[in-house]
Amino acid sequence: MLGSSEILASEIENLSGEEIKSLSKALYDNLKNLYILLENLLNWSMMQRDMIQYDPVNLNLFDVVNKIVGVSTQSAKKKNISISNNVDAGIIVYADVDMLRSVIHNLLVNAIKFTRAEGRITISSSEKAGFVEVSVQDTGIGMEPGKFSSIFDFGKLNSTSGTDGENGTGLGLPLCKEFVEKHGGKIWVESELRKGSMFIFTLRKKKS
Repeated sequence: MLGSSEILASEIENLSGEEIKSLSKALYDNLKNLYILLENLLNWSMMQRDMIQYDPVNLNLFDVVNKIVGVSTQSAKKKNISISNNVDAGIIVYADVDMLRSVIHNLLVNAIKFTRAEGRITISSSEKAGFVEVSVQDTGIGMEPGKFSSIFDFGKLNSTSGTDGENGTGLGLPLCKEFVEKHGGKIWVESELRKGSMFIFTLRKKKS
């Protein structure tokens, strides 16, 4: 980031339009990844010190998902990945808005990271007895069953490069687990190597 910004600051008069566009795009991508890293690190450190406030309210799940999809479209467009919000527009959940946004955002970022160009990501919901089940499904590279449990474990942090060389910290999924469990819910993954993954978590229905 420093290198790209230094070139733009000191050599912009000598750069072509295409070079400026390329450097600016690289700078944007790196800043976006840094933002996600800092947000996850901040949430993790606050959680270790019990500083995160849990403040659940009734929320329209479709609207929350729509906003997250809106800020993630640039990353998806880069790989020509389509994102569909198939959440029932009438579902109201009882959740902390910041934690819920973090969970959905991390799962969506993860799905984009491990989905190849021209792939698809679908976010869906279904009502069960007393709770709502939310799923983020992709047509990505999938994973072996032996990795299912470790990806949610803070004690076994590991980061795998995405299909376009994207980097990460391994913090996103453990944070999702902590936030979902804070809501009294569960999170798990169903996946098959080279056939994609589906991350599923549960939330409480609206409080009367």
